[in-house]
Amino acid sequence: MKKLISLSLVIASCYLLSCQKEKFEDKAMNNQNLVASKAKVEKALPFKGRYTTSSEILQPAPFLHTRITGIGQASHLGKGTFVALSALDLTTAPPFHLGGTATFTAANGDEFYTTFTGTATPNGQGALNVSMSHTITGGTGIFKNVKGSIEGYTVAVPGHTEASIDYEGTISY
Repeated sequence: MKKLISLSLVIASCYLLSCQKEKFEDKAMNNQNLVASKAKVEKALPFKGRYTTSSEILQPAPFLHTRITGIGQASHLGKGTFVALSALDLTTAPPFHLGGTATFTAANGDEFYTTFTGTATPNGQGALNVSMSHTITGGTGIFKNVKGSIEGYTVAVPGHTEASIDYEGTISY
């Protein structure tokens, strides 16, 4: 009788251990699937764009506030637009510091939003070489879970409202 009880306990223990092993293996597989799907979603893709811009002064120097609108073409957006609100501090020695926010709109109406900082450096020819770093902060539609960063570069000529800007960086959504 004792042998039968002992054998039953051994069999029950083996069964329980095998169930726990299956649960552990299932959990490990689920974690691998989660990591794989997350990696797929967060894959950084190249972003490149060029826009023709027009600027409007909202507040004059020395703390120059402008609204910049752009029309152009960019990867992941197709033919689209952007609107940036920028503040440029001209009270310090160059390079002058700037910052602001921007909304990029795709051909289908989906948007992503950025905050940016940068510098405007006189180039000796009466213009400013402007570079900025954008951090993507959110979006709508296909850009609902967007992340990334893009760099912008333009030459701003005081007194001229039109220019062009080039963007390059990475985006994941």
